[in-house]
Amino acid sequence: MHDRLNQEIDRLSATADALFDAIAQASREGAGISRPAYCAEETAAGELIRQFAQAEGLACGMDGGGNFQYDLEGQDTRTMTVMASHLDSVPVGGNYDGLAGVVAGTLVQAACKRAGIVPPRRLRTLGFRGEESPWFGTAYLGSKLALGKLTDKELNELTHLRTKQSLASHLRALGVQADEAAIRDKRLRHEAIHAYLELHIEQGPVLEDMGIPIGLATAIRGNIRHPFAQCLGVYGHSSTSPRHLRCDAVIATAQLVCAADRLWKEVLDEGGNDDLIINFGIFSTNPAQHAMTKVPGEVKFSFNIAGTNNDVAQKLYGRILAEAERIQEAFRVRFDFGSKVGTAAIHLDQGLIGVAENAAAGLGMKSLRMPTVGHDAAMFAQLGVPTGMILVRNQHGSHNVDEAMRIEDFINATKVLAHCALN
Repeated sequence: MHDRLNQEIDRLSATADALFDAIAQASREGAGISRPAYCAEETAAGELIRQFAQAEGLACGMDGGGNFQYDLEGQDTRTMTVMASHLDSVPVGGNYDGLAGVVAGTLVQAACKRAGIVPPRRLRTLGFRGEESPWFGTAYLGSKLALGKLTDKELNELTHLRTKQSLASHLRALGVQADEAAIRDKRLRHEAIHAYLELHIEQGPVLEDMGIPIGLATAIRGNIRHPFAQCLGVYGHSSTSPRHLRCDAVIATAQLVCAADRLWKEVLDEGGNDDLIINFGIFSTNPAQHAMTKVPGEVKFSFNIAGTNNDVAQKLYGRILAEAERIQEAFRVRFDFGSKVGTAAIHLDQGLIGVAENAAAGLGMKSLRMPTVGHDAAMFAQLGVPTGMILVRNQHGSHNVDEAMRIEDFINATKVLAHCALN
């Protein structure tokens, strides 16, 4: 059975490559790719996959949260194996982040149809919307909606970065009933999910550097995030403001960044927490007011801690907040960290890791057990659904215009995904 399935997946290689290219052309922005959540480019990606899926005989539709859904019936219609990832991208990012997993799921389904294989249970591929946090300031919106986890307050108050419209407004534009009760009523019942599987590019350089084509995620890093933080000082003339009377927002925020980096290094030097990261991804003064001869009175920034040990991340977070209080007093400014979002770290299913490891070995491929960053998979693992992730090596990192993925690596990883889905 697996030989037939692998052969059909190989035959779909050129089709997959063409599908990636067509979706890239539909979502090009300058040198990169932009598929804003709940916007036309994201929808176009799901529609192009739907055209392929329907041509292969799959049942296609939309779930109760506006996500794309592609189904292949199995022997047991009461339970399902879900293969999923997201369709949106970060602004001016790459083509494969998220998208690869949705295409891979439909390839597994199409290969089963072509090989005449009826899976042991229904195979469902989901193309989630809105996984990336920049669009609404928080992540995993599509998978949260699929599982009925968003409130009316969130639906109406979360606002899109570009359109300035609420999430509820975007859902209604898709024909989705955008209220908490309706979405919960139409949710995907996690009790009916036998396993959740997500194929994704690695997003970092580790696999490429080691010459290993496939990674097997052991855990999804949790995160503590402040997407809309700011430091508020007082604007002043730079030449008439002595240091001891300044309220300089840039220097104060720079002090916080340096302090956070020092504390981070101290934790790393203690050993055992190599997967811990901090990041200040946004750092800007107000272009309407800043000038070379002005003391800056405001800085907007983002702040993120991530790791697989929740206790360690929380301890580092507390120490950084304490530093912020000290810097406020010393530099006569005020830090406003704004809303706090994030998820706890999740450890993935050991059994699925073993199945994937054996499948890769059977195909003559090396694999590496490694932690990964936040993905929709976390939402399912939190509910106790057996969850596994297969990572494809990436030559130029992720969230950038040079993001890459060799089609042969993708096809081999899709074979591993198929083996997991059918076992």
